[in-house]
Amino acid sequence: MINRLYASLLAACLFLAGCGGDGSGGSSADAAMDSITVTSTVAAPGIAAQPVGLTVAAGRAAVLSVSATGGGTLAYQWRKDGIAIDGATLARYGIAAASGGDAGSYDVVVSNSAGSVTSAAAILGVASSSGAPAIVAQPASQPVAPGASVTLTVSVTGSGSMAYQWRHDGAAIAGSTAVSYTIAAARLPDAGTYDVVVTNAHGVATSAAATLDFTAAGAASTHALAAYTAAMAFYRTLSAGQQASVQLPWSLDAARRWSNLPAAMVARNGLQLGALNTGQQAAAAALIKAALGDTGSALQLGMQAADDYLAANGGASTYGSGNFYLAFLGAPSSTGFWMLQLSGHHLTWNLAFNGSYSAPTPLFLGIGPKAAFVQGGVSYDPMLAQRSAMADLGAALVNYPAAKLGGTYADLLFGANGSGGIDAGCPRAYDSVTAHGALYSSLSANDQALAQAAIRAYVNTQATANANTLLGAYLGSTALAQTYVAYAGTGSVTVDGNYLRIEGPRLWIEFSVQRGVILSSDIHYHTIWRDKFADYGGKCG
Repeated sequence: MINRLYASLLAACLFLAGCGGDGSGGSSADAAMDSITVTSTVAAPGIAAQPVGLTVAAGRAAVLSVSATGGGTLAYQWRKDGIAIDGATLARYGIAAASGGDAGSYDVVVSNSAGSVTSAAAILGVASSSGAPAIVAQPASQPVAPGASVTLTVSVTGSGSMAYQWRHDGAAIAGSTAVSYTIAAARLPDAGTYDVVVTNAHGVATSAAATLDFTAAGAASTHALAAYTAAMAFYRTLSAGQQASVQLPWSLDAARRWSNLPAAMVARNGLQLGALNTGQQAAAAALIKAALGDTGSALQLGMQAADDYLAANGGASTYGSGNFYLAFLGAPSSTGFWMLQLSGHHLTWNLAFNGSYSAPTPLFLGIGPKAAFVQGGVSYDPMLAQRSAMADLGAALVNYPAAKLGGTYADLLFGANGSGGIDAGCPRAYDSVTAHGALYSSLSANDQALAQAAIRAYVNTQATANANTLLGAYLGSTALAQTYVAYAGTGSVTVDGNYLRIEGPRLWIEFSVQRGVILSSDIHYHTIWRDKFADYGGKCG
């Protein structure tokens, strides 16, 4: 090749102008040769003939082979079920006397200096001498997205007809008696492990477990999926009548049916927690924890304990932890919009999932007794974080004349312009508020930190994923540039009639100090967090 190239260049040189003649002792053809880099190209490997699966009787020989193409020296590495087989480095792989343990999926990786290629898998079956079933190819673990179709299958050898029974987390799946099991539209409750029991006249074989993993699919938020699966687990504990009571069609009118008053005075949606049996209450508690996270579910328990305290100290049966309600507004879904509403005296969460926004608002918190108390031998202080943060912020705001609001605030029911026994117009008329207080940017760095701490005290009652998203919206530089803080009264959280407010482009938090009702010699708190965009999952607009 090189000699021919040299001859061609030399001929061209002589034809055009002659070569050499300058006394240099070289030629232009030599110069051309100096600039040529010679590269040897090796063809990458390819599979010309794939290995073919087969089934042999136990004790008989089994041989698998591959035909490959490619330049240079080809190297082979056979694998069983994805694991390299020691010493299996030829184009053929043989087993002198196959046993049940040799059954499985085989492929071979062929490589050379230019790269590698992996063959298709070949299934080796080993029929037992007794004719009992033997698993040749196990069902495969896989990620799955909500709503997607997924199929699990098994390959078996053995004599005669086979019977199959698929199982989910160890429990038989009714009607799933074929060689494959298909879920047409997967839901979060379908996550878990699956295996299949194969039976014939000679024996039984159970496959390895395959896992369907929704988290790995990454198709929906982990938090929304966890809430959905807990909601469905709770739902399955209920009777048909209870299911009809807890599951309500979504409507804004239904969502707005909540109150700060005891449920005996203003009816609530859904099921009364006190009417559930022990197992149902445990499932409800698991749902609340999945929806709210550790901090929020602890707050929920503390608020219910506070109502038990009121019942034991003059409130009687109108109050108590059993008088809290749980409702689904819209069918729980891993991808579609629905709301979980938890409501009782002094507490309402409106937790929206898979809507334009994921938020718990409107969120109403109220507490009496105002601080720490003991109920059932356990110490509680449910609103310590909110009370302390607002006390610190109020003490700082008295140093800013612009933060002082005129007038008095005798009560707080629904926030902004809400009044009466049900959450009024939606969306709220926040624009009707003309006295805003002091701009966040006018505060000192230390006092800005106090304002942020007060916001976090509310938002961090939520599951981490939701809290982080909402804090990003509320504490971004653009949002804080339009955020105001205000107070009325003396700025403390110890005097009846005192009031504090944080108002941003989306955020609305109010904190009101009021005379106690059952504990009439003391004060108590009403407080609300609303989101101008995200109330009821953004369905107000």
